[in-house]
This record gives sequence, C-alpha cells and structure tokens, in this order.
Amino acid sequence: MELEKYCDEVVILDFETTGLSADEDRIIEVGAVIVKGKKVIGKFSELMYPECHLPYFITDLTGISSAMLRDKPIPQKIMPKLKKFIGNRVILAHNASFDSKFLYAEMARANLDIENEILCTMLLSRRLIPDVYDYKLGTLAEYLDVKIGRAHRAIDDALATAKLWNHLHGIVSNSLGIKKVESNILKSITKKPKKAVPVYLEKIKKAYLQ
Repeated sequence: MELEKYCDEVVILDFETTGLSADEDRIIEVGAVIVKGKKVIGKFSELMYPECHLPYFITDLTGISSAMLRDKPIPQKIMPKLKKFIGNRVILAHNASFDSKFLYAEMARANLDIENEILCTMLLSRRLIPDVYDYKLGTLAEYLDVKIGRAHRAIDDALATAKLWNHLHGIVSNSLGIKKVESNILKSITKKPKKAVPVYLEKIKKAYLQ
C-alpha cells in the first residue's frame, strides 16, 4: 500500500515511562500525531497507570505524579486504541530504539503484534543536520526555532518531533527533486556514514531522472 511505501503520511510517536528498561519498566504516557504532508491531521494522547511505583526522578522530569495516574487505565487497555490509531503507517520517533522497545513490550503484554516500519528522527538528524552540538530533541527544536510546549510530555514532544520530521523530509525531498520520499531511502540514510549521504542522495537523484 502507498502509505507503507511513501512517507507522505506518518505517525510520530513518543512515550514517557517509569524507567529505561522495557522489560521491567512501563509506559505512563503516550503521545502520537498523524502527519500528512506538513499538517498534523490526528492526535492521540493518554496517561496510563503503570502498575508499579513511579520514581521521584520521573515525576521531577515529566511533571507527572502518581496521583495523576491512579485512576487511569493500565497500558494493556490503551494499546489496542494506539494500534488502531497507527494503522499501517510508518512510525517515526526521536531515539526510536527506546520508544520501539516499549511499543513492542506493551503490545506483547496486550497480546497484540505490531509490524509497522519504524524510522528514527535522531539518526536522520545526525546524517542531515551537520551543525548542532548534540541531537537531543530540545537542541534540535531550538536550532529550528520550534517551541516545545512541555518538554518530556509525550504529546508536546511528538508535536516537536513532527516539526523536525517536516524539516528532515524537506531536506531529502528537495535534494532529490521529488515530493514523496520512499521509506527505504530514509532508512538507508540512517545506516550510512554522514559523509556518504550527499553521494548517496546524488546517486538516487540520478536514478529518478533516468
């Protein structure tokens, strides 16, 4: 299907969690947006009760307290809704290796499979944006003059990542002279050394012109 081949409509995903281990920790908040072209056409945001202690440093980082989660559904109840929201679209996340582990773990706890292609805006940024001192979302948002409503809140981070995605997609589409970029091209970019990316894009552009 076209949505699986091209990245003109994608889901940007962000999780807040109780810690760093997808095996032991749980999701406490999900924020996701559907981006079509440069427009956000759908939003999904839920708080969740993690069935475990919420560490103080997580509350300090996110502003999310145990009291805010006490009456919320557990993650297994939210995953079917999230899966439906995502559909067959390509998923993007900033530091996708982190978010994807939690996505797979919580879907498995809900007895669900998810096989969508996942791309990482952090890896793309490392290859396509050369002049920043680090590739944290906050740094890149400042570089692009994008305001994050509440840093480390899932929906606000997802919306900021959507702005970053529009910038990254624009770099590639302008370099290739096309409006729609195939997901396999973007994935290939993330796997190449930064210095090899311009040569790769030029090679792809010549292939399109033939």
